[in-house]
Amino acid sequence: MLQPMTHAAGRRPATEELRVLPDLAPGATPGTDIWWEQATATGTPLSFPDGLPTEDGRRTGVPTLLFLARESAHPTVYLDLNGLTDRTDPRVGTMTPVPGTDIHLAAFAVHSDYVGSYTLIPVDGPLVSPAERNTPEARAWWLGVLARSREDPFARGRRFTGSLGGRSAVARLGAEPPPLPATEPPTALTWHRPDGLQQRLWLWLPEESEVGLALFFDGQMWAERLPVAPILADLHRRHAIPPTAAVLIDPIDRDHRSADLAGADDYLDRLVDDLLPLIDAELRARGRSRVTMPARTVAVGQSFGGLAAFRLALRHPEVVGAVLSQSGSFWWPTMAEDAPRAVLDRLRTLPPRTTRTVLQVGRYEGLLTRTNHELAALIAERGEHLELREVPGGHDWAWWSERLADGLVAVLGE
Repeated sequence: MLQPMTHAAGRRPATEELRVLPDLAPGATPGTDIWWEQATATGTPLSFPDGLPTEDGRRTGVPTLLFLARESAHPTVYLDLNGLTDRTDPRVGTMTPVPGTDIHLAAFAVHSDYVGSYTLIPVDGPLVSPAERNTPEARAWWLGVLARSREDPFARGRRFTGSLGGRSAVARLGAEPPPLPATEPPTALTWHRPDGLQQRLWLWLPEESEVGLALFFDGQMWAERLPVAPILADLHRRHAIPPTAAVLIDPIDRDHRSADLAGADDYLDRLVDDLLPLIDAELRARGRSRVTMPARTVAVGQSFGGLAAFRLALRHPEVVGAVLSQSGSFWWPTMAEDAPRAVLDRLRTLPPRTTRTVLQVGRYEGLLTRTNHELAALIAERGEHLELREVPGGHDWAWWSERLADGLVAVLGE
């Protein structure tokens, strides 16, 4: 489990942010080209593992990330930092402008293992939501704000395109993990669904002839934007998991994603009754055969995908015997604090199962964090196999991609 922090994660006082300014490019005039070149030479955000300077020249002892934005066309820059800023109170993410310059600063205390995606959003003034957070009006307003996002041009971390299409960079205290060797990408296929819709798929195969199966939701992310093929190839090279093929199932669009992953059970039945036979035929055509033991078939998903992965194993334990859920939306079907949780209620009606469940969830996900812990407690109470990992992050592809290998080892490793 995640070790407790000795300090609170979140925004540091503006006095600390401004106090560090002279140290970023000694001798250069703040805001000049020379200053920016020197201040961002190692990339941003800047890491202060021992904290920012205090008035007496010591350090606060609070691990801190300092974000910089160069912006003169707009008076305000909002830092959208996953897990640590939120549209409920945009003041937390509003960067501190340095008077008379184009510099905007924001310092955040973080856990030593924090990994989070972020973007910069220049705006014409303070952000104020027009309605309460989870109303359609507030969501529409926030999507409009996000449309103005831009990548940090000085980012030292990796960058990726998120599920909504925007580009983000990854922030952390330490260095990026070394890249994995390139490998053959998965093969693109099309599933002609019984309901007349067409759904894109990708199939990745190890070298072995007898394989288990991993069903990934949000396939485009894993096929193209945060490629899972190098992760899978590395796990097989290290013999960390048994031979496992992967099917990456793309959502058709946002509306179908919600309807399929968080709707009625029809879609889950189609996966087992229609898609799996097609995959078995593809495997045979490529000289592979699927190991049909349920423990060798794992459903993998994030957010609604994590919910669908768990529900698939609930509904079809004869086929799917393992689940890796990252930030599963187990609050479903309503986000009301005291509402019944459909998945927990369904699980309570079943006898103890042999399903292996791995839950990973961000520490800063509010209701979603709490409902993942509630589900974990119920699974443990039933004596079923469970591993729960709370991660210092938000609802974020940045850490989902980095913790995926650990999750697969935990759920499939022998």
